[in-house]
Amino acid sequence: MGKQTLSFTKTAMNAQLPGQDPTLADEELEAGAPACVLSFNANDPTGASGIGADIATIAAMGAHALPVITSILVRDTAEIFESHEIDPEAVADQARSVLEDTTIASWKVGFLGSADGVSTVAEILSDYTDVPLVSYLPNLSWMDDDAQMAYLDAFRELILPATMVLVGSHSTLTDFLLPDWDAERPPSARELAVAAAISLFGFQSGAALATVVGVLIEVPVMLMLVKIANNTRHWFPKEAEIRK
Repeated sequence: MGKQTLSFTKTAMNAQLPGQDPTLADEELEAGAPACVLSFNANDPTGASGIGADIATIAAMGAHALPVITSILVRDTAEIFESHEIDPEAVADQARSVLEDTTIASWKVGFLGSADGVSTVAEILSDYTDVPLVSYLPNLSWMDDDAQMAYLDAFRELILPATMVLVGSHSTLTDFLLPDWDAERPPSARELAVAAAISLFGFQSGAALATVVGVLIEVPVMLMLVKIANNTRHWFPKEAEIRK
């Protein structure tokens, strides 16, 4: 499932859930309570990925993990052999129960077990649209083709539109975002970023524009500033002269 990364902003930390006291999140932060992140993911017995890795990552960032297990992986340190899906209703019960009396700052979505699991989690997420979502797309090559296709279709339709940050390996994101890529070379990180921005925010979004045009403007401007600095450095006293 790979290495997972979370990123939080001050705005995200103060997210308020529907029906909750608007002063609750601020009071908890002022009291020193860590931000809570609800994570949907599989249990990985190696601890290298899944819910165990989420808990460790979230704790390392100073937040508190609320783990909801979606499936149980059977694997060693090299490969996944099979997955036992948790009943979607049980997944929903885990999440709904903790959401009754807990203020969360962010969601983390990992492996959700099946297309039905994706649908169940998406329904929960739809009730809290103001809470930012970090989605991790795992390598599903160990699943059979039909199950893998159903999972990816459900993820694309139900999870991706709500996602603020999309995480995954280069090869996994290439297959998902650029399925028709036929060049001999793999897509660059910038090309993947453009594909991700368009998928997440739309073709006419500011994010898509920034990934396409931003680099074309930023690099020339930086080079120009370096040239100006080099050409005008004689205007300024040297460090030795300043010390005198």
